[in-house]
Amino acid sequence: MKLIGVDIGGTGIKSALISCKKPDDGSSYKIVHRSSVPTEAKFGREHIVENICKAIDNYRSRTDCPVIGIGSAGDIDDNTGKVTYATSALPGFTGLDLRGAVRERFGGKVVVINDASAALVGEVYVGGCKGNRPMMLTLGTGLGCAMIEDKGKLGSGSVNNIRLGHYILHEGGRDCRCGNKGCAEMYVSATGLKLNGDREKVEDILYDPAYAYAVDRFCTDFKDVLEYACATYRPDEILIGGGVVEMAEQWWDKLRNMCSPAVADILQKAVLGNRAALLGSAYAALNGDYGSQMSYSN
Repeated sequence: MKLIGVDIGGTGIKSALISCKKPDDGSSYKIVHRSSVPTEAKFGREHIVENICKAIDNYRSRTDCPVIGIGSAGDIDDNTGKVTYATSALPGFTGLDLRGAVRERFGGKVVVINDASAALVGEVYVGGCKGNRPMMLTLGTGLGCAMIEDKGKLGSGSVNNIRLGHYILHEGGRDCRCGNKGCAEMYVSATGLKLNGDREKVEDILYDPAYAYAVDRFCTDFKDVLEYACATYRPDEILIGGGVVEMAEQWWDKLRNMCSPAVADILQKAVLGNRAALLGSAYAALNGDYGSQMSYSN
């Protein structure tokens, strides 16, 4: 069968046509084609929703796609598919019935979960993560974090969306989009790297030795966040994903060397890259219990 996976971020919306031979066999999930459209968040809620629908429209015209899985930035009520909180990175998103908006346009079965949760579901159930209490941090425009404590049951509340990006890392520090100051995601993210080096592109910082100081600060802050996460939540594996990880050769070894052995030993790069949330949202849509709506059987 075929279905659609969507990954909504602050700057871009990725979508993919996904095939699977057996819904509960993660190894059978394959991306047939994928594309992206800009989020254009500055134009507000209705414009963002329209762009989400454009991303889905790339594939939804194919009549054999009865299921849509969506991983979205922000806090999501798994049962209802509503956005309970989003920062100013997605203006007007707080309170949006995202599942309802997509179902109204396309019909079928729609499941909406947090994007970090979707990425972790992808890594665990499709990518084959071996940890029993896996945690995943996603480094993009912000810093997402999710954790699974029971891999045997997938559904509403089974993936803990941890707001680690809004842990106060530096009291009185940089202004965050959530309204607080010094939040971790303003230091440990693509946004943080760009602020460290005062450049518009992460690549300009990571690949230019003149900005080694900016990378050092990023790694130091990242190490502090990881140590805090381990002490607080006790994961047995920490996966690092998101766009910044695609350039990990410029900072990964430095970060691991800064971390305590207990943290470094459980630190892993995510294996699915920027496919994780697409595949994870699709897997969750077919296999998870996310509130009352139309069921699908193969």
